[in-house]
Amino acid sequence: MPTETIMFTSGDGIRLEGRLATPDERPPRGGAVICHPHPQYGGSMSSKLVPAMQRELVASGWVALRFNFRGVGRSEGSYDSGIGEIADVLGALERVREAAPDQTAVVGWSFGAIVGLNAAARDGRVASYAGVAPPVRRALTGKMELPQIAELDGWNARSLIVCGTEDPFCRPADAEELVRQLPPPAEVRVVQGADHFFEGHVEELCSIVASFVAGA
Repeated sequence: MPTETIMFTSGDGIRLEGRLATPDERPPRGGAVICHPHPQYGGSMSSKLVPAMQRELVASGWVALRFNFRGVGRSEGSYDSGIGEIADVLGALERVREAAPDQTAVVGWSFGAIVGLNAAARDGRVASYAGVAPPVRRALTGKMELPQIAELDGWNARSLIVCGTEDPFCRPADAEELVRQLPPPAEVRVVQGADHFFEGHVEELCSIVASFVAGA
């Protein structure tokens, strides 16, 4: 898959670093933006699941952009408690639409799942959203600095929340609670035996996400 390092601009004018990958087939089925875990806990666009999901999406015929939130890697700016990071996702969506204008998806892991959800709600044009292990329990109890779930009046996306049975940050019951806040169609997929990092279950997770984004 052709992959290039790019710089693009967030919704509020900050320069961000990304890796844009395109499928061999033409035209692509759509464009997907992949959001990484919490920057203050070591998250970046190189965190294990992020490039793995990018590869699977591209293999499914999607242009896929993973990128570093502000203050990470070569991206300008500084960590903004998940608020400014929403503008980062909005900028990434605009950039991926240059390569694949037909339909777009947002995929996020952990912190990136919450930020990606809020960005998709604000954008209003996202066709599908997949949240991988969003730290729902920390978000609901205030034990982790995360943005509040956005107002979803303009939400138009199909939604999927994926969690593992061994994840203390996103238990199946927590994922169900989040899905109840999302307009239909929304669903939960539970991976048996998986923790927050999906150790030993990466291929299964990537297949679930790519199949959902593709509408399979």
